[in-house]
Amino acid sequence: MPRWYRRHKRNLPWRQTRDPYAIWVSEIMLQQTRVETVIPYYQRWLRAFPTIESLARAPLSRVLRLWEGLGYYHRARHLHRAARQLVSSANNPNNRDNPNHLILQSGQSVERSFQSLAAFFRRLPGVGRYTAGAIASIAFDERAALVDGNVARVLARVFNIRANVKRTTTQRRLWALAEALLPARGCGEFNQALMELGALVCLPSSPRCEECPLRRVCKMPGDTLPNRGPKRRMTPVTQDVVWMRRDGKIRLCRRPAKGLLAGLWELPPRENGGGQLLLTLRHTIMNRRITLRVFAGDSGAGQWVSCRSLARRAMPVAHRRAVTALLSAQQ
Repeated sequence: MPRWYRRHKRNLPWRQTRDPYAIWVSEIMLQQTRVETVIPYYQRWLRAFPTIESLARAPLSRVLRLWEGLGYYHRARHLHRAARQLVSSANNPNNRDNPNHLILQSGQSVERSFQSLAAFFRRLPGVGRYTAGAIASIAFDERAALVDGNVARVLARVFNIRANVKRTTTQRRLWALAEALLPARGCGEFNQALMELGALVCLPSSPRCEECPLRRVCKMPGDTLPNRGPKRRMTPVTQDVVWMRRDGKIRLCRRPAKGLLAGLWELPPRENGGGQLLLTLRHTIMNRRITLRVFAGDSGAGQWVSCRSLARRAMPVAHRRAVTALLSAQQ
């Protein structure tokens, strides 16, 4: 596996570093997001926040603006909160028994009483078992397993696991297998090899079994597995909003501090009907297919925001597209 990985791995920017902060950022961004989408965001992020200290100092509004378009904005909030938590703890002279400066200064060793780095990372906001294993193994070569969608698919096929991989009992089995397969050293490379195999060869449909380095031991080649249970139904949703512009300003309202798209700015909801339909956009969030309809209006919730300040405000992608298109049309 490692030899196959060295020959075939993609040249991705987060593979050029052992900095745990950069690896952590990449793993959070890659959750439920395609590699091709993540690369420019990752590069912009590290230009804006090259260290964990710079992220901790940044206002949340700037963090969300830089994240705009990646979706699942709670990931950015968790990154920001964890950065502040780590920097604050590392700067506390009374907090001796923690590895925070391992993240601030990659590679340093410290006295510590916790069981593993992976266990420590799991205490951070937004870091689950997979992300903790990825940071610990890739940045520090700790013997920590990981199971993501790609790894689950590889293991289900190689070991002919027919149970629903989303079930807790099946997840326990997959994690046990991932841990049992770990080598004595080189765990970071081994874990990346498993993920890369799922991404490049053991594909969800039409897998390239003839190219697979595990083809001689795989018990269930082809695309029958994994069993992921019934597909989640998509729910159609129509969202009507209003467009108001005057004196170089537009009307926007801010979403609540908690919940979906928390704290982002968007066009106000249409409340009283009427008005000309100006624009229709379609997009998908999680299991919802949303049709955004923008109507001309003369009243609505929110506040007047200068057009010049829009670049600094984080907005849902569909609303950003609508505002950009309407501003361009009215120039």
